[in-house]
Amino acid sequence: MLTIERARFPQDAQIVATLFLGYIAFLFDRSPEERENIQKKYDPDKIDDLVTGFSQIHARPHGDLLLAYHGEKPVGCGMMRMLEDGIAEIQRVFVTDEARGLGAGKALTLALMDQARKDGHSSVRLDTGRALVEASGLYEKLGFKECAPYHQETPYLDHLIRYYERPL
Repeated sequence: MLTIERARFPQDAQIVATLFLGYIAFLFDRSPEERENIQKKYDPDKIDDLVTGFSQIHARPHGDLLLAYHGEKPVGCGMMRMLEDGIAEIQRVFVTDEARGLGAGKALTLALMDQARKDGHSSVRLDTGRALVEASGLYEKLGFKECAPYHQETPYLDHLIRYYERPL
C-alpha cells in the first residue's frame, strides 16, 4: 500500500538523505556527460548540507517536503516551495527503481499540488531534466504545459531543463 506523509525534521533527515542520494545517482545515470554540472548543484559529498537546506526552504507554511512509503519502506520524495505570490514550485520529485510503476510519482505530485492549492496558490511550476522522459510524460498527463524558463538559478544546466506550469 502506498502512503504519502510529510517529512519531519530531524527525525526523517536520514530518509531524505538516502532518497536524495538515489536521486543524484539517477541524474548521473540519465545524463552521464553532465555529471560535473549536476554535481555543482547536487554534490553527494555535501548531502547533509543539502538536506538541512531542503528542511528550511521547504518548511511549512511556505513549502512542503513529502515522503512516499510502500508499506513501511520509503520509496520517494517530493518538495514544494512558494516561488512568488500565488505561484508554487514543485521540486525534486523522485521515486526509487523498485517503486516505479506504483504511482508514487503521481501521488507525490498530486499531494504537492493539493497543498499548494490549500496554501492559496493559483498556479504551480516545475522544471525537469530533458532526459527524464517519464517525468515529462507524467507532468503532461497531469495538465502541465511547457513554458518559458522562469528562473536562472543554474545557467550551466539550462540546456538540460524543460520548464512547465499549470493552473490550480
